Amino acid sequence: MTECQKRLRELSPAYEAVAREEHIPVIRPESLKLLLAAAKKTKCRRVLEIGTAIGYSTAWLAVETGAAVDTIERDCTRLDRAKKFWQEIGISGRINAYLGDADELVGRLAKENTYDFVFIDAAKSRYSDYLDAVYPSLEKGGAVFADNVYYLGLVKGDAYPPHKHRTIVTNMRAFLAKINDKEKFYTTVYDTEDGTAVCVKL
Repeated sequence: MTECQKRLRELSPAYEAVAREEHIPVIRPESLKLLLAAAKKTKCRRVLEIGTAIGYSTAWLAVETGAAVDTIERDCTRLDRAKKFWQEIGISGRINAYLGDADELVGRLAKENTYDFVFIDAAKSRYSDYLDAVYPSLEKGGAVFADNVYYLGLVKGDAYPPHKHRTIVTNMRAFLAKINDKEKFYTTVYDTEDGTAVCVKL
């Protein structure tokens, strides 16, 4: 085990506690296992993460894969916490953090870089748009991992969603239909926790 891995394991419980206490969404344990397994399977070297929060999943991706990570967060306070976390672990040099709206930054980064792994965990109603933006920059054989694709269980099936969730559910169903295009992706959707999807570009 490397020193960075040791520090990550030592520090993670405190950051998990902060997330619980302040209701900050971070990836859940079983979904994290799937995320890391998918990232390692692609042998990724450059990752795009859409939705940093306090840098929890960012740290795990960087430490466990050795990849460079570009990550996007719109909340400056959360991003400051994330940077402190990465610094304590000793991985700041491999993470490029971008403060701003993912709707604007995803397209810009996709034009400037190529990626072999993309983790989507930001605005649930925008997953389909993020996918469209990153698709041209995703290498063949690269993977997109999307968390919370069942969104409170409302996305499963074809039931009419409650009014306040209608846009998210409708757009997430469109995203799931898009990643099931067998000419573009090989996709697996897991029932783990709030639903996770892994789609590999063909």
